[in-house]
Amino acid sequence: MKICSNPNCESSFLFGDNKTTCPFCHAPLIDNNGAAITQQLITPVDVVFDSEPEEDRPFISCSLGSVECTGRIIEIEHQALFYSKIHKLFNTIIRGEPFQLAHQSVEYTIRVEPIVDGIPTEVTDFCLYGNYLGRLQVGDEVHIKAKDCGHRRIARSIVNLSTGSPVKPGLQISAPVIRTALLAVLMAIVILAYLLVQLVASGAVTALFISLIAAIMPIIICIVGLGFLFRSIFPSRRRRRRW
Repeated sequence: MKICSNPNCESSFLFGDNKTTCPFCHAPLIDNNGAAITQQLITPVDVVFDSEPEEDRPFISCSLGSVECTGRIIEIEHQALFYSKIHKLFNTIIRGEPFQLAHQSVEYTIRVEPIVDGIPTEVTDFCLYGNYLGRLQVGDEVHIKAKDCGHRRIARSIVNLSTGSPVKPGLQISAPVIRTALLAVLMAIVILAYLLVQLVASGAVTALFISLIAAIMPIIICIVGLGFLFRSIFPSRRRRRRW
């Protein structure tokens, strides 16, 4: 059995002989002469970390613009900005950001590293939109499903493996929903415009306009006749001229 050689490491676990570095501080492990005495009192850390083989959980897997990542959070940064509704709608349609219903637009950037037994050799960043305050902490192990937008990866769903619960933002509308609704409205406008052009080309609109004029003209003539009749019965008094 081995123990961590770093005196400042608070780990009290015993490690197996196949381990070489401490998973907490990444310091080298050394042999523990008293391991046989304390083995019954301390649970070996191999039981904790080897419950699921690391090779079965890849750090990043990409497929058709979608990204899945399982790792540990090492940094969290966030900012809150005030945008107009038009600006937020533009960001949703063009940049793929969720449309947040709150007054502020909150954006998080989390940096994730793989869960390995040695020093991590790669890290990646994810963008989160919404309110995640207090539900993600540095050191939490997470499983993230994101959309790869080329210059950034926007998280779609997050599961906090440390707490065993999904992490969801506040009230917001995803970009695919708004894009689909906008596309449906544009298609409806195009179809209505096409039908209107077809009606004009077929002469149906002209016939309808003539029929409408023919139906309204008698009513207009009756109103004008009643107006002349009323003025003849009740003539207006002319003002007398003053000399």
